[in-house]
Amino acid sequence: MKLRLFIAFPLTYGLKKKIGNLEEEIDNKLKTKINWIPLDSLHLTILFLGHIVFEDYLKIEKIFDEFPWGYSEFKKPFFLKIKKIDFAPPGKNFMIWLYLEKDDRLERLKKIFEEKLNGEKINYKREERDFLPHINLCRLKNKINQQIKKDLNWSVVFNKIVLFESFLKKTGAEYEPKKILELEGKEEN
Repeated sequence: MKLRLFIAFPLTYGLKKKIGNLEEEIDNKLKTKINWIPLDSLHLTILFLGHIVFEDYLKIEKIFDEFPWGYSEFKKPFFLKIKKIDFAPPGKNFMIWLYLEKDDRLERLKKIFEEKLNGEKINYKREERDFLPHINLCRLKNKINQQIKKDLNWSVVFNKIVLFESFLKKTGAEYEPKKILELEGKEEN
């Protein structure tokens, strides 16, 4: 048995509301129906693991149970900036993303997760590209020839780290939290 897993920050209620308003604004501007990912499914992926065998899943649970692994900096919420909305990946228009500003602490968190997974000899999908923090809002079925780029400069907070299992369905991906790490702090956006 294999589980399709990823590690991510779920979005706060306030951020989902802001994104919903932004999506409505884009729908009105484009006059095209976009199949947005449901707001409750949006997240900021830290690390996509892929299909993991059950024995490795148990090791990943143990990694979560030992969090923050002696790094007190990871106990606190992550205060990040959403820079813009635009087509994605950069230079293409297969999707629409919210692009986040790069953050050293977030990059360290990702790197330490990778070190822990490698230390446990967990066979996971390693990313070939540089880490580009983003929130995927939709996959486009047809090319859109209008500009959607908009600078945002939103300050956002992420106060949970979640190990999600992903189920691919005809209606889209569905996610089930397997482990939740609550960070010290409160929801502010």
